[in-house]
Amino acid sequence: MDDFEGKKILVIQTHGVETPTRTYSPLFYAMAAAAMEMDVMVWFTMNGTNQLKKGEAEKIKLDPTSDVTLKTMLEQAIESGVKLRVCQQSLALWNMTQDDLIDGVEILGATSIINLALESDHVMYF
Repeated sequence: MDDFEGKKILVIQTHGVETPTRTYSPLFYAMAAAAMEMDVMVWFTMNGTNQLKKGEAEKIKLDPTSDVTLKTMLEQAIESGVKLRVCQQSLALWNMTQDDLIDGVEILGATSIINLALESDHVMYF
């Protein structure tokens, strides 16, 4: 088996609360990569930004019979070492500020994504 420790994975999330079935997989894969000791970042942009608004992720359940919400997944991702970053311009698109964001999310300018992609070993896009 290959040694994946230290590899950089960038996950770009463009889907938000209006498409709940598209919100879980990026976080699941990010946590799997973190468990493999990779350096993982999820970049939220476009509609993906709205799932980071306080109070929104609690409303989303992939499986209505489960207690696991999107908030649960976001918290687990942070706890597993996944970095959550959001595009500053996307925040403006959603009329959001730093105060609207859940804890653990950092804001980066739009041009940051270019450098992040170039510095990553792999980029996944959802």
